[in-house]
Amino acid sequence: MSKTAGKPIRCHAAVLWKANTPYIIEEVEVDVPKKREVRVRMTSTGLCHSDLHFQEGIDEKWPFPSIIGHEGAGIIESVGEGVTSVKPGDIVVLVFESYCGECDYCKGTRTNLCQKTPRNHLQMDGTSRITCKGQALSQMQSISTFSEYTVTHEANVAKVNQKANPNTLCLVGCCIPTGYGAVMNAGKVPKGATTAVWGLGGVGMCVLMGLRDSQAGKIIAIDTNPKKFPLAKEFGATDFLNPKEVDDIPKKLAEMTNGGVDYCFVSVGIVPVMEQAFMASHPNWGKTVIIGLANIGETMRAGVWELLFGRQLIGTSYGSYKAKLAVPDLVDKVVSGQIQLEKLITHRLPLSKINEGFNLLKTGESLRAIIDFDMKG
Repeated sequence: MSKTAGKPIRCHAAVLWKANTPYIIEEVEVDVPKKREVRVRMTSTGLCHSDLHFQEGIDEKWPFPSIIGHEGAGIIESVGEGVTSVKPGDIVVLVFESYCGECDYCKGTRTNLCQKTPRNHLQMDGTSRITCKGQALSQMQSISTFSEYTVTHEANVAKVNQKANPNTLCLVGCCIPTGYGAVMNAGKVPKGATTAVWGLGGVGMCVLMGLRDSQAGKIIAIDTNPKKFPLAKEFGATDFLNPKEVDDIPKKLAEMTNGGVDYCFVSVGIVPVMEQAFMASHPNWGKTVIIGLANIGETMRAGVWELLFGRQLIGTSYGSYKAKLAVPDLVDKVVSGQIQLEKLITHRLPLSKINEGFNLLKTGESLRAIIDFDMKG
């Protein structure tokens, strides 16, 4: 048993006291896990655009002060009463959508959501397990991965292959399932299909890997930064377009795909790009999958006539995976080398440099930056 089991832990975390401010590294207190909860020593966490959106105030109702972070991996430090799926010492990936296995949603096949997932950024009992200066901090998606230790429900952790490297495994918490699953589950792309991917960030690159593994025919990678094209080629892209150099993307894609793209994937949260992808899909059977996160309340135009004649438009969250169940298999693909996780990581930083990491994200200098909690600095 851990020496810290049953006791609160004081550690460091990146705290956001309010929107549009930098992260401040604070000493926080992480409580002991309650019934069916686990406490995790974090080993790595990704810096995702979704985190940036909330830091910049996309949600006016966000409960500050808060510990953000929704993409992480770690090692179980201790467990609360009734925990059966993991034990201390297990390597786990945290998942931001619960899987209780008991509600109608979890038992069914029509959604990957869970009815027990808290939507208030607290634990299932409506309270937080992390405090700072005597004040409770909200826990993003109930997991808060920007902390050296965190507490969450066992429904939010997946035990994975113990041969995996926990110091880079965080990307299996969001980036990989979101992109890879968009192809496998939402798109269901068949062998030989023509495809196009808008946005070659980490998620877009995972879409490419999914298309490669689905044996798609033509895989067209679209991005305004041509420096990303060589890596995109390694992940399976066969053709490349820079919107800065093409006046009419839908027209150009129609020329390249005999009338329109079979499957379009949009990993950027820009509404005009989503609309462009929809119109670039084949007019009689094209399917457009929206992955990117736009501002709350934004809408996109999809013509009724276009829909009537065969174009399809769908969205996907978390790659439409029941993540707790799917993540172990994805980690096995990482361990075997089928999913090339390490190539997605361009920067590894200590927690103290989290603000620098987000600046790299904002400027486009990083494909994917991660925090390695074992790094000093």
